[in-house]
Amino acid sequence: MLDHLVGKPSANWKRIQVILTLLIGYILACIQNSSAIFSLLTPFSSAGQSPWRIALGACMAYYLLQNLFLLVGLNAPEPLARLYKRSFYRATWILTALDAGFFTAQSLRPLWLRHTASFLFSIYYLMFADAAEDKVRRVRATMSVDQMRLSWEKGAMNPILRFFSQLQRPRLSIRTIYSIERGPELPPIELYFFYHGEPATLADHDTILLQFPGGGFVSMPPPCHEDALAAWAKQTGLPVCSVNYRKAPEYPYPWPVEECFDLYLKLIKSRGKIIGLSGEKDIKIVVLGDSAGGNLAASVTLKILAHNQYVDQQKEQRKGHVSDSHIPVPTGVIMIYPALDFELSCWMTPSTLSLIRAESTTQMIRSKSLQSLLESKNHLSHSSPLSVVPDVQKKPNIFRRTLGPLTPTEKKKLREPPIRERVHTKDETKAAWETSRLAMTSRMSFFNDRIITPDMMRAMAILYLGPHAHPDFESDYLLSPVKAPLDLLAQFPKTYMICGEKDPFVDDTVIFAGRIRQAKHQQRQKNLDDDPLLADSTVRVKFLEGMSHAFMQMFAFLPEAHQAARTVGDWVLELAEKKPDSQSSCDSSNADENSACGSSSSSSVASSDEHQQEALLTAAAARNAIEMGAVHVAQIVTSEKDMIHRRKKELVSGLYSQIP
Repeated sequence: MLDHLVGKPSANWKRIQVILTLLIGYILACIQNSSAIFSLLTPFSSAGQSPWRIALGACMAYYLLQNLFLLVGLNAPEPLARLYKRSFYRATWILTALDAGFFTAQSLRPLWLRHTASFLFSIYYLMFADAAEDKVRRVRATMSVDQMRLSWEKGAMNPILRFFSQLQRPRLSIRTIYSIERGPELPPIELYFFYHGEPATLADHDTILLQFPGGGFVSMPPPCHEDALAAWAKQTGLPVCSVNYRKAPEYPYPWPVEECFDLYLKLIKSRGKIIGLSGEKDIKIVVLGDSAGGNLAASVTLKILAHNQYVDQQKEQRKGHVSDSHIPVPTGVIMIYPALDFELSCWMTPSTLSLIRAESTTQMIRSKSLQSLLESKNHLSHSSPLSVVPDVQKKPNIFRRTLGPLTPTEKKKLREPPIRERVHTKDETKAAWETSRLAMTSRMSFFNDRIITPDMMRAMAILYLGPHAHPDFESDYLLSPVKAPLDLLAQFPKTYMICGEKDPFVDDTVIFAGRIRQAKHQQRQKNLDDDPLLADSTVRVKFLEGMSHAFMQMFAFLPEAHQAARTVGDWVLELAEKKPDSQSSCDSSNADENSACGSSSSSSVASSDEHQQEALLTAAAARNAIEMGAVHVAQIVTSEKDMIHRRKKELVSGLYSQIP
């Protein structure tokens, strides 16, 4: 328990805990009449020792034998000792104890007894962390749908936890639930609505934050995300909507994608009137999603882009029907640790690994987290092929350290060489190690993650796909957005992503961001008249060091969750200040042209002066370039300075190439 309080698995802290426990037990056994309870047992004492002392001594002996190897230094190494940040590891300890307590009390009846026992059992498992981890591991091995929902929805469903959570949330002026009609034969869409400002000012807004909540496609309705939703409603001052899409296995793929897409159309068509806006002007929608919701956010955006592309190809538009005309693209897409690839593969292809390497070396990112991700895929550079953190030199035991400094030979013995040094290779093949590297996906590298285990990933994938699905994992981009074609990714709106560096889904974030950047680069190469400095759509990525999945669900005991929420809120505010990509005022299939039209004001769009419009676009692009340098945001875009330098270099090379 002490090492969990400190936030780092440590054999030394466990030894201290064992010694303190034995010492306290010994003191209690030596004190005469140590408590009123023990004094009541004196009539039952024999001529020798008191019964309670005998029981206490037996427990101490058992506890000593159980931790004997730990005390003498023969314990197994801690696999997670240097993997997570201290605060995150401490948060996972609390979550694991809560899960174990709720699993233990799951079968109790009536309901009030189950809620109370779940909370009390969780306190017990906080003190006995090893028992909690063993309990959760056994349950997750054959986890059912009810157990998934019990584990992930406990914060919103248990009245005790819900009470403590509500104490931290800001008060909202409007919190209601709308039922949006979808069609004559389809059930309505349940939409949660949050607003922090004065109710009289709601109708004046023209920007909406639309959130698709995560939960593995099987659980976690909007109330489970209310900590973050309330924080964003207060920080941004915008109307915040969260859709309670229907979950698997009752409604498998593609139901959630279609339901979220239909809701987006309803909001666009009504101009927000169905949620209390005036409905007199076009609205801008910022789409946000975490985990499975990030998948839905990307899928809905791709579905919109594919529809617009189809309309352009058919060259026909029918006025009055949103489905037959261009659908306005979201002002921006924000994804929080998204799950974007359903191909649960083990090995990374050379092209994918090259994309990650390019993102970590050629971009102006200089992120320790991204470098750490790349190093974790160099499996042969560690003493263990399963290690994902740098090796550390072993320390000599305490008896050897008392004899004096180590000799060079002894130091060499303490250092365990990496696997690469053990391999017998020829000199000409050594250079190939840097370009050809055996690498596993993050899903397999972080196999022992404390939040998302392989068993849970398999269960969620099976439930979401359903019993009759046979998707093509290499081409179905609504299921796996990371597989989307480049022509659609080139039209993607401004995209912001945030993820933990130790997340099993971190590869999805890096690869998807890299593919968008690659698609836009190719699009700009085709359009020679398009200045890269005028590019409106960019990709920003922020990695949280030492963090894994679901940190946005840890508001109550993880300070970094509040910082991440503020970062996302800053992104929403930045996107809300921009003009939407209005297809009605500027009809074009080119994504950069759409962005340019969205960046100009309505009066500029109506103006026939092309030079004036171009000046406004240039000013907007310059303003966007300044915003690129926002604090604590890592960008996967080429900086302006580097862009100018490369253009000068290409110009000089072009001049020399013309010399005969």
